[in-house]
Amino acid sequence: MTFLWSYTDALAAGDDGWWRAATRHTADLLEADHWWLDPPAHIPVQHLLVETTALLSYALARSRDDDPGTVTGAHLAAWAAARPLPMLDESVPDTVEGSISLLQWSRIFEEQRLRQQNDLADLLHAAGHDLPGALGHELPGAAGHEMPGAAGHEMPGAAGHELPGAGGHEMPGTDDPVTGLWRDLVDRDNPGRRYGLDSRLPGPALTLGLGAVLHQFDRP
Repeated sequence: MTFLWSYTDALAAGDDGWWRAATRHTADLLEADHWWLDPPAHIPVQHLLVETTALLSYALARSRDDDPGTVTGAHLAAWAAARPLPMLDESVPDTVEGSISLLQWSRIFEEQRLRQQNDLADLLHAAGHDLPGALGHELPGAAGHEMPGAAGHEMPGAAGHELPGAGGHEMPGTDDPVTGLWRDLVDRDNPGRRYGLDSRLPGPALTLGLGAVLHQFDRP
C-alpha cells in the first residue's frame, strides 16, 4: 500500500515549481476516493489515474500560464470526453465483412488515440517543454494546425527518482520530470519505460489513464 500524498510527492521528483503544485493539486482532487493506492496490478488503474490527472491538470493550466490549482475535475473530464475512443463491437461475426469492420475500427481507434496524444503534446509544448520522440502534430487526413506559442520556463527536478509502488522501475534520468512522465505514458516500444514492453499493459498507458480520469470525474 502506498499513500496518495507519498506517491504524488515522489511524482514531483524534487521539483519546487508548477509541477509540484500540479502533483499536490492532484492529491487534493483524488484524496476522497484514493487516499491510498493498491500495489500495482496488471492494469495499475490508480497509478495511471494519479499520473494522468497530474500531467493533464498541469498541461491545461501552464499552457495558458495559469495555476494548476484552478483546474477542476470537471475540466479534466471534459477534455477527455471531447476525445473519445471508439468502442469495439465484440459481436462482429468472423466473416470477411466482420474483418473489414474490425480493420475500420482499428484505424479509427488509432486516429483518435493519436489525437489524444498530440493534443496533450501541444499543451505541453505550449507550456515550454521539449518532448523528444513525440509524434508529429498532424493527424492522418487532418488539416495542419499551428502549435500554440510556448511560454518557456525552467522546471527544476531530480533525476532517477523511483516512484513508490511502481513495480521497481525507476523514472529515467531527466532534468524535467514532466517530460519524463510524458515519455513513460506514451512510449510503448522501450522496455526501459515504466509502461513499455515489459509492463504488458493491454493498451497505451495514456489512453488507459485518460479513461480512468473520465471515469473518476465525469459524475452527475
